[in-house]
Amino acid sequence: MAAPYNATRSKLARATCACLISAGCGSIADVLPHNSAKQKTYPNTTVRCAFSKPDSDFTGNRRITVHVSIKGSATLENGETDIDQARVQFDNRVETTADALMQTADNQTFNFTAAAITTAGRAMAVDASNGADPVQSQFAADNSDMADFTCSWWNESGEGDGEADAEGCAWEEILIFEAIACSSAIT
Repeated sequence: MAAPYNATRSKLARATCACLISAGCGSIADVLPHNSAKQKTYPNTTVRCAFSKPDSDFTGNRRITVHVSIKGSATLENGETDIDQARVQFDNRVETTADALMQTADNQTFNFTAAAITTAGRAMAVDASNGADPVQSQFAADNSDMADFTCSWWNESGEGDGEADAEGCAWEEILIFEAIACSSAIT
C-alpha cells in the first residue's frame, strides 16, 4: 500500500469533530481536532488521536486510541446567579458528546458510529457550493485528503477526569475510544 498512512490520526480527529458537529454537539468554533490553531474558549471539545499502531501489517489500517476532551468553565460569568448553571451546561455537553459517539444499530457494536464518522469525514472534502462560496470551497480544498477516509470500527474504552487548571476555573472530562481507521478506504 502506498502512503499516506501517517496522516490517519489527523484524519480521524477531524472526522470525529465533523461527526460531533453534525450531531449538534458544538460548532466549528468549539469542537476542534488537537492540531487546530484556533483559539479555544470555554466550553470546548478537543479530539486527540493519541496513539496509533498497525491493525494488520501492510494494510494501512491503524488501531488508534482517541481521547475526546470536554472542557467547561467552573466559574460564574458576569451577571450569572445560578451557581449550578455552568455545571449543568458542562454535564449536558459531556452527555450529548458521549451519546453521539456511542450510537449502535444492533446493540452489540458501535458500527453505526464508525459509519457516521466516515460519512462526516468524507463530507469535509465536498464543496457543496460548487465554488460559489469561497469559504466552503477553501474548507473542502483544505480537507481534500478526507475523500476516501474510512473508520471501520469504533469502541468505547473508558472515561475520566482531566486535569483541572491551576485556578480551579475549569472542568475537564475525557472520553476514551478505540478506532480502526484508514486514510484510503482500505478495509
